[in-house]
Amino acid sequence: MKKLVVLLMAMLVATSAFAILDEDTNSMGFYFDTEADMPCVDGADAYSNHTMFLVLTNPDFDELYGFEAGYDLVGDAQVLSTTFTNPQALNVGQADNMIVGFGTPTVTSPITTVAAIAVLYMSTEGAPVEFTLHGTTPSSMDPAYPVFLLVDGVLIAGGLSTVDGPSAQINGGCTVVATEEMSFDSVKSLYR
Repeated sequence: MKKLVVLLMAMLVATSAFAILDEDTNSMGFYFDTEADMPCVDGADAYSNHTMFLVLTNPDFDELYGFEAGYDLVGDAQVLSTTFTNPQALNVGQADNMIVGFGTPTVTSPITTVAAIAVLYMSTEGAPVEFTLHGTTPSSMDPAYPVFLLVDGVLIAGGLSTVDGPSAQINGGCTVVATEEMSFDSVKSLYR
């Protein structure tokens, strides 16, 4: 019985360690972590720096040869820089209109970070800042959605991690999922 409880607890820890907020295939979103489960930051101070990641989740392809994605920024913040995780990335777009090709492909995983965006939050009143992800202008497919370049020049439209509302927020009122703390004895009593 003890082995079963230990096995179940290990499975719970393993599944929660790889939790992805968006479970859809070929989805792209902004997150303030590389685990793709934190699309917002609350309690940011004026003139504080934040790193926002552009993440592809649950791709159904093994290699990414490039992508197109754009975003809108609403609020008192400034994007300081965008760094692509592929060292051979070439952006022929602009900072908020990324049209990126890779010299060598990026190998994908369930959570594939493609860029890190340095953001300076500047509001002295703690006002919200919103980032809304979409396609590019011009777009190779649909300007509402990111586009992914695959092997042999194949293009596919991706999805968005959020459909209604902003893709990411700073001081926008993050929704926190309630957790329930349990002692080890209470967990053991579930299996008696």
